[in-house]
Amino acid sequence: METKRQSLSGPWMGRYNYVSRAVPPAAFNAILLDEGGDISGETIEPNSFSNLNLDTLMAGIIGVREDTWLRFTKNYSDFQGPAIDYSGRVNSKFTRVDGTWSFPHAPWEHGTFVRSRDAVTADSQIRRTRVTTEKLPLRRF
Repeated sequence: METKRQSLSGPWMGRYNYVSRAVPPAAFNAILLDEGGDISGETIEPNSFSNLNLDTLMAGIIGVREDTWLRFTKNYSDFQGPAIDYSGRVNSKFTRVDGTWSFPHAPWEHGTFVRSRDAVTADSQIRRTRVTTEKLPLRRF
């Protein structure tokens, strides 16, 4: 059985860096849903690379968490770009994830990322998620 903090659900802030080229780090915000290790969510970040006339870029993410190991793929929703693979480790309090990212079709383009949240936000989001899901009716198929 999972302990009370073993969920990544909720709001996160972070940044990603390129290791493969000299560009400034990019900040992002994310909302994640962790349903027993199945990860989904969205990110929003300043438009630091696209030629689109947009201030921000949004992306969807989908992946898995196995204990403290996180793997997910990010796909931008504002344009047709390549998928980006991420993998990282979650700290013991489930308040920080450190890892790496890369383009599967261009592995020379890669970097690091970190995302974090405070423990109070993590605890309140987990309680809210559990209360909400406990009240949902069971569906029979």
